[in-house]
Amino acid sequence: MDNLHDLFEHELKDIYDAENKLVAALQTLESEAGDEKLREAFRAHLQETRGHVQRLENVFDIWGREPSRGEGCKGIDGLLEEKRSLDRKGDLGEPVRDIFNAGAAVKTERYEISAYEGLIGLARSLQLEDVVQLLQKNLDEEVAALEKVKGILDTRLMGEVQTRQQPRRATR
Repeated sequence: MDNLHDLFEHELKDIYDAENKLVAALQTLESEAGDEKLREAFRAHLQETRGHVQRLENVFDIWGREPSRGEGCKGIDGLLEEKRSLDRKGDLGEPVRDIFNAGAAVKTERYEISAYEGLIGLARSLQLEDVVQLLQKNLDEEVAALEKVKGILDTRLMGEVQTRQQPRRATR
């Protein structure tokens, strides 16, 4: 890899692999969510993520390449392995699972946001304005998803703190 074209192609394949893996992961997260707002957020972002895959396939078309996952996205693989590792440790109660899954979603959104910002910079350098528009749409949706899931996470965390701080009644 010795030029921006090669780097762009590498990064495009990386995020394409990530988005495809996240389609499956979001289906799992949706089915696990105990909180209705969290379940709806995962459901909505699943639909957006399918759109991200489609837009990335359009980018490949504009770029003149076949959609390909390349070597795989190691960053997303790590986040998914972290989830699998927690699942292997045993049964989690709903509040803990929801909080963990919302936190994992925040990490994932931040990763995707960084990936799209880098791709947009490369596309601009390569003067691929049609590509920039498609990538920017994905980025905008990732930023909105991050804000939504952060709000849900903050609410759940505050609810857990308040629940644990309530005085316990003495039993006789």
